[in-house]
Amino acid sequence: MTPKKNYQIGCNDNKANRSNILKKSSLSFLIMIAAFIPGALPAQTNKDTTTSVYSASEDTYKQMLDYSRPGKYHQLLADLVGRWIFKGRHFEWTDSVTSKVSLEYSGTVVRESFANGRYFIVNVTSDGKLEMPVQEGKMKEVKFQGFEIEGYDNVKKKFVRSSIGNHLNSFIAASEGAYDSTTRTITFDSEFEPIPGMKTKDHFRFIFIDTDHYKWEVDQEEKGKYRRGSEIEFTRVKR
Repeated sequence: MTPKKNYQIGCNDNKANRSNILKKSSLSFLIMIAAFIPGALPAQTNKDTTTSVYSASEDTYKQMLDYSRPGKYHQLLADLVGRWIFKGRHFEWTDSVTSKVSLEYSGTVVRESFANGRYFIVNVTSDGKLEMPVQEGKMKEVKFQGFEIEGYDNVKKKFVRSSIGNHLNSFIAASEGAYDSTTRTITFDSEFEPIPGMKTKDHFRFIFIDTDHYKWEVDQEEKGKYRRGSEIEFTRVKR
């Protein structure tokens, strides 16, 4: 009779098995998310082949994790988390040279971190009221409310920003911006279409001043030239 072999699994083997199971489980969960969020995990392209997340290797999965981590550029936005007050002004263009202030306004901003500093949620509320278009050609007087999501795309190496509001437009404004460390400014270039056939381009500058102050400047294009459309200055509310 052939003696039975006594197989024993050591602690190191158990740890290795658990590690592999965790990796496979994490990858399966990632694939499940991809199925529900179209475009969330785009294909990886190289010279010869296109690899989907569904066939991603462990090395590719590790790279995906590394490119998801918040870094030093996310920290610029993280330093702004908190409550702020703002004062702004819109400009009216009287001719090709001069501009004058047409409206002054103020309000509050609450900036919050999301996903452990990967993204930032910005809630804007005005002090004064404005007319908001509602259904059936009617108008409603309300406080302005804006909602924004900010972040930094590690792959594109650009800041990203999406915003909506309750005044003009029905689109979700999305833009990408490059950071200049010398001037501590992110410049977003955007193009919008508020009504069919009317294309509007603007430079949106996000200027970091110090721990308790930052500024927005918006220049819009008219006849091939950019002119100042609005300025907003933000001051941190200290507890």
